[in-house]
Amino acid sequence: MTQLHSSFQTVMQRRIVPAFMITINAGVFLSLLIPRPAPLKVIGIAATIQLIVCLVYYLIYQSMVSPAADSVVYEDGALRVRRHGREVSIPVASITGIRGRLGLNPETITLDLSEPTAIGSSVTFIPPARFPSSKEHPMMATLRELME
Repeated sequence: MTQLHSSFQTVMQRRIVPAFMITINAGVFLSLLIPRPAPLKVIGIAATIQLIVCLVYYLIYQSMVSPAADSVVYEDGALRVRRHGREVSIPVASITGIRGRLGLNPETITLDLSEPTAIGSSVTFIPPARFPSSKEHPMMATLRELME
């Protein structure tokens, strides 16, 4: 059994990272108000803009990590994939393509399947974290080896 992805990574990317980034954003906004008080109207406009920025960030970020599987484990020639409470076993032979998203954090890997499953016709997951690079994630090479 080879763990290709952990649920901890998904929880971090879905819950902790957005909350942390929004907290930092709010902290920066508040720190700018402390040194020089501004009229209430200016504060209201700035707060509205800040809220919109946080909301747009959150929605874009969630669209990147929401389709990710909760866990992906390789066992005996098949991938056991769990996503949103459903678990399926996908034979490695049914993987027709591997795509990775480079330069973004979190990186994601998408496996295209020849036949649709209960969780869709592709599987996206977040591989173990690494510093973003212009090279493909080493997990993609591991998956290609498993396919052969």
